[in-house]
Amino acid sequence: LSGTPDNDVSFAPADSDDLALVNGTSTNIIAPRGEIRFSIEGPHPEVYVKILSLLSSYDVIERELLPVQLCPMFRLVAALNDTRHGGCGLSELDAMLDCPMLLPHPESSKIQFKDMPSMQQWVITSSYFFATCWVRELINSFIYAGAVVPSNGSTQSSAPKSTLSHEFNATDVRKKIVARLKALVELEEELRFTCSRCFVFAAPGLDILPAPKELLDDAILDDVEPELALGPAENALSSNGNKEVNAAAKKQASKRAKQKEKSKHKRIKAEAKHKELLCSRTMAALRPLDPQVCVALGFGELSILSNEENLSQQLSQVKCIQVGGPVTTLLLSLLENTLSNLLADNRVASFKARIGKIQNNDSSLEEESDNPYKVERSTDNPTSIFELSLASCDSSSRKCFDMLDLYLRCGVFASLFEHLAAITELRCGANRQANAEEESDLLRIARVILSCVRTLIGSTQLTRSRTGKLFLSSILSQLAEGDRNDHSFSKPPCSEKIKKMLSNLFDLVQEVLVGADTVDMDFVMDGIFCLDAIYKCSCRIDNSVTTAVECDGIPKKLSDISRRFLSQHWPEDTKLNTKNVGKLLTQVLEHSISPISSDIKAAMRTETENLGCMKTLTFVVNDVLNELPFTEKCRGPVDSFPTCCYQTFGCYYSIILQYLQRELLYLFDSSLGKARDRNAAAKTIDCVAQLANLLQTLFNLTRNNEILAKKAFLLQELKWGSRFLEIFVAKVIPFFHIHFQHHQENILDVIKLVQRCVRQLYHIISHGKREKDANLAKEAPRAKKSLEMFIHKIKSLLKKNNCMSAMTAKILKLKGINGATMQDNRDITCDDNDGVEIEEVVDEEVDVEGDDFESDDGENSAEAEATGESENEYETDGE
Repeated sequence: LSGTPDNDVSFAPADSDDLALVNGTSTNIIAPRGEIRFSIEGPHPEVYVKILSLLSSYDVIERELLPVQLCPMFRLVAALNDTRHGGCGLSELDAMLDCPMLLPHPESSKIQFKDMPSMQQWVITSSYFFATCWVRELINSFIYAGAVVPSNGSTQSSAPKSTLSHEFNATDVRKKIVARLKALVELEEELRFTCSRCFVFAAPGLDILPAPKELLDDAILDDVEPELALGPAENALSSNGNKEVNAAAKKQASKRAKQKEKSKHKRIKAEAKHKELLCSRTMAALRPLDPQVCVALGFGELSILSNEENLSQQLSQVKCIQVGGPVTTLLLSLLENTLSNLLADNRVASFKARIGKIQNNDSSLEEESDNPYKVERSTDNPTSIFELSLASCDSSSRKCFDMLDLYLRCGVFASLFEHLAAITELRCGANRQANAEEESDLLRIARVILSCVRTLIGSTQLTRSRTGKLFLSSILSQLAEGDRNDHSFSKPPCSEKIKKMLSNLFDLVQEVLVGADTVDMDFVMDGIFCLDAIYKCSCRIDNSVTTAVECDGIPKKLSDISRRFLSQHWPEDTKLNTKNVGKLLTQVLEHSISPISSDIKAAMRTETENLGCMKTLTFVVNDVLNELPFTEKCRGPVDSFPTCCYQTFGCYYSIILQYLQRELLYLFDSSLGKARDRNAAAKTIDCVAQLANLLQTLFNLTRNNEILAKKAFLLQELKWGSRFLEIFVAKVIPFFHIHFQHHQENILDVIKLVQRCVRQLYHIISHGKREKDANLAKEAPRAKKSLEMFIHKIKSLLKKNNCMSAMTAKILKLKGINGATMQDNRDITCDDNDGVEIEEVVDEEVDVEGDDFESDDGENSAEAEATGESENEYETDGE
């Protein structure tokens, strides 16, 4: 007997054939050298699984049938022995959890694997495949036995003991499960390596994947020098000194070399793709891990902290904390997938299921009771959440809450808290890691944990019912406070307590995210999505956004965090797009809204920039977007906001345009928009004027900068500009009717500002027609309608107030996006009447014939195109 560094123990098998495999003296030509691996209980295991012996056998039955039946047969035996299903207990099978396996030697799955015969490659790959399935089956069968006792070793009255007996120690089972999880990680790594290089292997039930034709082409030769690639004729001519022939021959040889190099790269690319496909289909064919395996995260054997001291003391004193690792990463990924499946919004499906049971007189319930594999829980001591609140749940919700209850009793969510706290300490505290590789590993683990938190907190299933809120409160007590013990309630949880724990969880995630600088945009966005989910959950608890704002201040924190990352310099290889920059900007605008007081006097005393998100909109338009044209060729980035550059201009532009029209709607849905008092109306008109100024500034960006006048940007301008105009017609103009007599001058100034934006929309419609752009043409009809309604409503407003002198008619000219008159009108084909006259709003004191008016409020050629066809569809008010 001899021990190995990883505590594996080698011994001499009693079977002579197996002994020959281990010693490398076997006469079996398809069998590689073997080794007894993954022993747990010491140097003399009573049994071992002969996986390599079966797969290298010349007997077809042993080689192709028995390995396939191994896992299903053990699963059947385990189910029959489990006392939850009427068996005598798993203590009769625990030796299988200890026994090692006869597998190929670890050296066979390394670099020399590609030089082995194809049949040996098949044996090695098949051995790792069935060994991985076997270990997964062992873990699935024994995980519940290890989960029924809390990881701290204490006895819990609510823990079911159906799988235990006097000979079966759940603590020992947990240790063995952790050992098997470590073996599983190693086996999966070896399987990935071998299956991607063995082209003759296919998992049971699958056909062998044909290799691409590029890999079968043997004409790919090594590169040669062009001078050495000459044929016999070229060499003969070369010796005769024919320079022209020599030049042609060298050119031909160079061409051949380039073709060979191109074919070589093509083959390498095809081989990499084929290997990836082989690996993915093989891993997908493995026996899946049971969702209950996630409870191993709560085992003391996988805890990153000891139980001797409290968490805060250990985090402050420890010098090096091992966070993550292959086993933890495996379990966290499984937990992430399990939570996504469990907490999917199945409200409609649950409703249909309940209706179906009612219509069938609960016959489905009787059918469910006949399932012999259904796990029944004891309700003698109903102290857990599960026994308290599941009576009224449908089957799908009951399955979800059953699994969450198991996770809670095993401290899975407390383990997530400990990992987040440890990551925070390692990234931001005294134990901060300076190594870039360790930092990358920490962020990778943090991203998986943040995804789990986001799935949990973002699920409406935990907030729409009393049972769900009970579970949410219990989950938060572990996830936000690390409390492993208290996960049961005798009364409904207090909403304020839940919101307090949500606030604590927000602070924890915030510290992980911003406690140290990072250049990983994916990590940042996972953190932002998680924080946003926490905020939305806080809002759902009370169904009141205002209460959430007043109680915990989460929106302001989220806005500040998002703004911080927008102001950060990112590496050049970071891809900035709508999914990251657009989301961050949306968070800044969404959560920087200052509510307008319902008290009209309080609203009047508020500064204009502090109403809604006016301050943020003004800053982004004037200090960020308006600075982009001053950079070289509008490429950016803007100094104050490095994420604003030509690459992300579309993100900024479309979102700000969208929020301008939303801000206008928000203003007129508030107390200021419904004010009858003339002083309050002045405040409202001032806000509208500021929004119109911002819209004009945005429109000028594409008008004055040709490089920004791209079709994608013009489409957003046309789309959201017309939406702004629709709200202006529906909300603002009726407000002007009421207050025109007292604020005539200010109202005309606002209309004049909006009219300038209207002309730019006409330019865009005309441009889209000339360029035959399908997207602009699709958006044009709705825009035309809003533009015509604007003119008619303004005319009605002025006529009603005896102010028609403020409107004049102009002869239209054909103009481009930048407002310049087109020189050659004959080259433009228009279906509309280009010679119609259109009313335009001007200041009463402006001379219609003057040069100032011509330059500012000049003729608009596209208005004719936009209004000619549909001009008669709308009656002009007052005519």
